[in-house]
Amino acid sequence: MNTSALGSTFEISLRILLLLNEVHGTSLDEQQIGAVDFISVYAADFDLLDENLHGYSNYRFSEYPARKRLVSSAIKELLLDGNIRFQMALTGYKYSITEAGKSICKKLTSNYADEYRIAVQTVIKSFDNANAELMLREINRLTIQSLEGGQA
Repeated sequence: MNTSALGSTFEISLRILLLLNEVHGTSLDEQQIGAVDFISVYAADFDLLDENLHGYSNYRFSEYPARKRLVSSAIKELLLDGNIRFQMALTGYKYSITEAGKSICKKLTSNYADEYRIAVQTVIKSFDNANAELMLREINRLTIQSLEGGQA
């Protein structure tokens, strides 16, 4: 696993573990994982929390498309390491955390990890249990708004 930098597969892997640990037995697909993660780190932009965990860069909405590849790579590494499992669904693969993944989550006790957990819980509740269509619609709306020069 690449453990070198922020914005790396390693960083996203840890967030995916925290995210899947917060959905308590629910399996999510790759699109849901990516959307929940993105909205969680920029929750203030979505009027869900008071502050964004990753700040207020002018280019934050351009991160979403670029992040898809990192999320996909992180999921593969987590599967190979035995920290998450997959199951087939009508729409493709869904992922859930394993006991090994839960064990890692117990060790993640920083303020950032705690704030991220709160953000994930808020996103899940606000978007009808991680409804991908609702989340993507809101991400797209705010992306267009930011491109048109409005504040997101």
